[in-house]
Amino acid sequence: MRNRFDRLAKDVAQEGLGPTGKVVTNAEVAGETQHADVWYEPDPARASGRDRLGLLGRIAATACTIEAYSDTPSADEARACLQKHLGAWRSLAGRERAAEAPFLWIMSTGRPAAVLDGLRVTPMAGWPAGVYEGPGLLRTVVVVLGELPRERSTLLIRLMGGGRVLREAIEELRQLPDDAPERAIAVGPLLRFRSAITGHGPATPEEEEFVMTTQELVEQFIEQGRTQVMQAMAQSTIALYEARFGAMPLALRSAVEAMRDLATLQKWNLLAGTGKREEVDDAFSAGAAGRSS
Repeated sequence: MRNRFDRLAKDVAQEGLGPTGKVVTNAEVAGETQHADVWYEPDPARASGRDRLGLLGRIAATACTIEAYSDTPSADEARACLQKHLGAWRSLAGRERAAEAPFLWIMSTGRPAAVLDGLRVTPMAGWPAGVYEGPGLLRTVVVVLGELPRERSTLLIRLMGGGRVLREAIEELRQLPDDAPERAIAVGPLLRFRSAITGHGPATPEEEEFVMTTQELVEQFIEQGRTQVMQAMAQSTIALYEARFGAMPLALRSAVEAMRDLATLQKWNLLAGTGKREEVDDAFSAGAAGRSS
């Protein structure tokens, strides 16, 4: 049975690749009884969107199957991946004879020695450490997530792993600016997965650790939302003031924009829409004086 964390990997792939092409998770393979974790077909018209995805974007340059393991796949599991890959390849060729042959990308958190030996892989030229390609006839690549360089370009791929690899990737994600594209892609899947775990109670030590590891991310998310609400409230207050009284004096504008108490901003917003100018000016000035005292 696959690890619960493999669901997180599929969600990250869906979130990252969805804007750039067709993504199907748990994709049924024609003529087979199995399902591929992720089947992806790029949209040439949206190729620029892949540039922000780092290594994930490079992987998505061609149609591909992605099979993600938050632990280490066995030789039997790798053979099953190959079977699904060949089935998907036949299906694509049947629909589009001129289509470029798809790749199979096996993502393994640990080093799957039996798989690497069995496929007789070699380091993939021009790609980071940890990326190994098999025989050209198979169009199969194994990515050992634990061997990838810890740099921003590999972050989304490492978030598809488990254990130490996932912990380190989450910490790196937490350090990125609020407007980083990686945060926009990964925070949703991480928080949804965390909610699923906490809703039924962590079942394993790894899940308990994940809940603790993502706690600061949750707090950041809440604080970011609170900040956005306050910024919107401040701009609304300024707009109401200027619609009624004309340009707001710089000192009052600064007081409104600097206010960090949501209850006060709500009161000011109501006052800006209903009060007299003198009342409003006095309230805003008093707020500015209170901060400086």
